[in-house]
Amino acid sequence: MKPSILCISGALLLAPSAALASPLQDSLEQRLNALENQNKELSDYIEALSAQMEQLQFSDTMPGMGDSVLGMGPAASKVYSTKEGFTFGGYGEAVFTDYSGTKGSTSDYLRNVLYAGYKFEDNWVFNSEIEFEHASTGKSGSASVEFAYLEYQKSEAMNFRAGLLLAPLGFVNEMHEPTTFYGASRPETESRIIPSTWRENGLGILGNAGGFQYKAYLMTSLDADGFSEAGLRGGRQKGSKSKAEDLALALRLDWTENPGLLLGVSAYAGQADQDGAGLGSVDMSIFDLHAQYQWNAWRFRGLATTAHVGNTQEIFIASGADATVVGERQDGFYLEAGYDFFHHRESGKQQSLIGFLRYEELNTHASVDSALASDPTQEEEILTLGLQWAPIDNIVFKIDYQDFDQAADRMHLSLGYAF
Repeated sequence: MKPSILCISGALLLAPSAALASPLQDSLEQRLNALENQNKELSDYIEALSAQMEQLQFSDTMPGMGDSVLGMGPAASKVYSTKEGFTFGGYGEAVFTDYSGTKGSTSDYLRNVLYAGYKFEDNWVFNSEIEFEHASTGKSGSASVEFAYLEYQKSEAMNFRAGLLLAPLGFVNEMHEPTTFYGASRPETESRIIPSTWRENGLGILGNAGGFQYKAYLMTSLDADGFSEAGLRGGRQKGSKSKAEDLALALRLDWTENPGLLLGVSAYAGQADQDGAGLGSVDMSIFDLHAQYQWNAWRFRGLATTAHVGNTQEIFIASGADATVVGERQDGFYLEAGYDFFHHRESGKQQSLIGFLRYEELNTHASVDSALASDPTQEEEILTLGLQWAPIDNIVFKIDYQDFDQAADRMHLSLGYAF
């Protein structure tokens, strides 16, 4: 009898523990499920809040492309559209070129450019352009700072700028994003006489007042040791350990009161010998007149420039075996007209299809020292005919044909973008 009683007692003693286990387990599972749900809700809330903060942050510091500001390209002007903080942008070009005769064809990812800007607060701005040319730092490629400056914005009428500055001459030296000019290549006049892209270390003032936009810079001068028969392009120092024995003054004044119309003048003057051995005193100047008019589907642009270089005989002697004959006077001009065939399409469409024509003449030996011989091949006429399609404002595809009087004719296919 006792074993049976013990067994029954054991069963009675175990029964309450088994009965309590099920409610306790259910309670723990409910609490765990509740905690998991709360954790998921909190995680979703944090993720949504983070996305909203990121959106708000980037909407303030990453504005879209807008209008040109103070003569810079639309993408380069983004830093001026933000209240405070970092801005990022850029542009690029790739070009296929087919030359007439035996020169053949080339394909080049010409440049990929990144803009980085920072607005410290209402008055202080930093802006820069980093350019990678020819898809590599090997061969003929390079990585360069195209411009980098600090600017104090005192008022609309007067701002102060210092750093590596773009010389404010011509059309494309400051505004050279591929969506802003016609054709795959920039005008030769704004490459050989106005040596775009041309930047030097310096400081200056700029602003808008009374319907005029102005710039006045003091910059390190060109270096005459790099001048050639073909023009002034080799004289650029690019802000890289620049010789600063000679400085130059660069001035620009544009009238912009009438919408669609721009009339302007630019000037540059200084010495360019940089105390080079045997060069003597090389006085030089560049002067240009430029105009642009946009009316409905049409855009017209024209530029004329002349450069004067002193003591070219001394430059010739100092060049030694290279026998470099630099023109005392170098002249160039071009006239350009473009028509947008999509101008009358449904409003709100960004697409454009522009046909354009550009006629250009330049002569880097318009006048040479009487003791030196002029090179007739430096007198060039160029006729460019092209078509370009922009599916949106930020992207453009171009095709053009260039008829050269002296050099080989060529056809270009290119793509460009800015953001």
